[in-house]
Amino acid sequence: MDDRDRLLLDAWRAGDRKAGQELVERHYAAVYRFFFGKVRDSVCEDLSQQTFEVVCRRRDAYRGDGSFRAYLFGVARFVLIGWARRQRRFEPTEDSLPADAESLPGLLADRELVKIVATALRGLPLDDQLVIELKDWEHLTQAELAALFEVPQATVARRLQRARARLRAAVERLVDDPALRDRTLRGLESCMESIRLEVDRRFGPAPRGQDPQ
Repeated sequence: MDDRDRLLLDAWRAGDRKAGQELVERHYAAVYRFFFGKVRDSVCEDLSQQTFEVVCRRRDAYRGDGSFRAYLFGVARFVLIGWARRQRRFEPTEDSLPADAESLPGLLADRELVKIVATALRGLPLDDQLVIELKDWEHLTQAELAALFEVPQATVARRLQRARARLRAAVERLVDDPALRDRTLRGLESCMESIRLEVDRRFGPAPRGQDPQ
């Protein structure tokens, strides 16, 4: 756990609201980015706020296993699944979230290869999408991912391998032209990095949440 996060969390637990606010400010952008592209833009802020409300209510639940960021993403995942299940029956290992043309693919509309990969990524079952994003974009360790998904590390490795294979298959289904399909698959890694950079460029500092209580 980051030393500054530990100090802030300990102070927050002791009743220091300013420490809690600083902790929120340190991580709000990452949590907001977690939701971006999975739900409509208007819902991102609500779900981000809900995530920190859960953390606020249960701030003694974090035991220090792995980074505080990884713990936050775990809370955000449960908030997102809860939201999805209020819309319809939803199983994160099997179902994808409804496509949101207002968000990620729309952001990349003028970049054909990257838009193809973004559309394929958003069409994956939610947990496949998350394991790729949290590994490649947020750089969570295998141990942190195992704790987040509540599975053994070996299972995380298999899920990541399966998710990457499904992403490639999704790209293949989206592109009819063989030359464009091959070019997209060869550039898959660079396209994923471009998506992350575009999201960062779009948001900069994400909207702030309410003061912790």
